[in-house]
Amino acid sequence: MKALETERKFPNWLLEIGEGKSGDNVMLPDICYPSEQNPVKQLYGELNLSTIMPEELKGRAILAVTNDASIDINNQVLAYLPGETVVYEAVDDIVRSLVVDPNDRLPFPVEFLNSLTPTGMPPYKLNLKLGCIII
Repeated sequence: MKALETERKFPNWLLEIGEGKSGDNVMLPDICYPSEQNPVKQLYGELNLSTIMPEELKGRAILAVTNDASIDINNQVLAYLPGETVVYEAVDDIVRSLVVDPNDRLPFPVEFLNSLTPTGMPPYKLNLKLGCIII
């Protein structure tokens, strides 16, 4: 199979960027811009998410740079799934038996701690639907 013209140019373009030959401002080629402004709709729009099989999702992914962006995308995909959303909240209480000294408590309000989503952890409020994929 013959490679498309853009597929042949792309590796050279990446090398130019890596070697600093493209200057301070890098212009992305048109292939890097989505044809649809909503990536969830572009990637999953034609699929019937109520009857989808995991094999149909192979090769489809939306990459996110931050946890916040990932959570937003997950919630958008969840909105496409049929059924009622169930919200699960994390436990946010300090176990008294583990606290030796009352002064050992962190001086952060619980609301602030609940707003954080550390890497590798689910959000404080986890939205799920029956049949959704959890990674």
